[in-house]
Amino acid sequence: MAVLHVSSAPKKQIRTEYLFPSQVVIGDIENFQSMQQGLIDWIYRYREKDPGIAKISNKGGWQSVSKEVYADEGFLQFQGEIVPLITKMVDEFHVGKQAQLTEMWLNINGPNSYNVSHRHPGCELAGCLWVKQTPESGRFVFDDMDYRDAMLRTNTDKEHLMKHKMAPEYVPDYRDGSIALFPANMSHRVEINNTEEDRISIAFNIKLMSQLS
Repeated sequence: MAVLHVSSAPKKQIRTEYLFPSQVVIGDIENFQSMQQGLIDWIYRYREKDPGIAKISNKGGWQSVSKEVYADEGFLQFQGEIVPLITKMVDEFHVGKQAQLTEMWLNINGPNSYNVSHRHPGCELAGCLWVKQTPESGRFVFDDMDYRDAMLRTNTDKEHLMKHKMAPEYVPDYRDGSIALFPANMSHRVEINNTEEDRISIAFNIKLMSQLS
């Protein structure tokens, strides 16, 4: 085995490329504060008539059985602010196909609840709208469950990893009223809620349908 020592080779001989990025689009609902409490109230009312689904990714907390909450009459007052933004965000992927919102469900994570790493099968894009949250109530985290090059990344300078989006996990920049749209096969999780307040979000799936005319 040969030990490598510091080289005097000039920098111009070396090129670095970062391959196979995944696209994540973040958008913010304008003036979200004006609709936030009304949205929260509707979600709690919806929970009163929906018993919650058997645990899938959620550990503790409540997730609506219905995956068509966008059809609920109570959602109509909010869809004018939410759906057009999602439509614009889909355009950022430049897929050239008609997108269809196929599933949407509600999440309430109370104290000590969380979501394990998971993906959204059966669709091309997945999304999340943060309705009420703080970092302490559980951060949303993208994680690389395939963990390519694990030994290499474990020993790589952390600033270099973060700068070039190569870290094994990543927390996007979001706030109440933010929407994230991402490839449905990207693994993600929600950390444990360490507060006494509920963490509230809306999740959804999008399928790409026929070619745009």
